[in-house]
Amino acid sequence: MKGERNIYSTTKERLHLLRFANKEVITNETEKRKRSLALIRAMRLGNLFKNKVSIYFRDSLNRLIKVNTTIWGVTQKDVILKKGTLIPIHSIERVE
Repeated sequence: MKGERNIYSTTKERLHLLRFANKEVITNETEKRKRSLALIRAMRLGNLFKNKVSIYFRDSLNRLIKVNTTIWGVTQKDVILKKGTLIPIHSIERVE
């Protein structure tokens, strides 16, 4: 949720230490579509211009975590970062 006070930051190198949310964090279909479009746009920016984005996602303890990184790929289920690091799309709340 926007405006949430406790946003934890991490680095892409530390993502492997986290457990991601098990369930879909967005229930609204329109918001899911917006997330998909934002991920594809971020991937294009990353591939063309090496632009970094902020990905906000939930971990298994429902904490909101932010990572600044470049998105290299997007599959049906995951976002692909450098060195094959994956973030499950169902755990992502938003991309900025």
